[in-house]
Amino acid sequence: MIGGGIPCPICGTRLQLTLDFIVEHSAAACPKCYSIMQFPKNDVLFEEYKKIKSEMETLKKQIKRFG
Repeated sequence: MIGGGIPCPICGTRLQLTLDFIVEHSAAACPKCYSIMQFPKNDVLFEEYKKIKSEMETLKKQIKRFG
């Protein structure tokens, strides 16, 4: 993960959230102050993200066969 994650808006603790986690879960709690964060859910955008991620995995497998 680049940059150590987003900070908690309340206490500033760096959260180890990835885009994959946010796509699968629309809410998360800070492990230090227990504040709950809701992430907006855009189904069209998330479906496009999943499609592209799947294509990237397919390309990785193809590249591994050549390397």
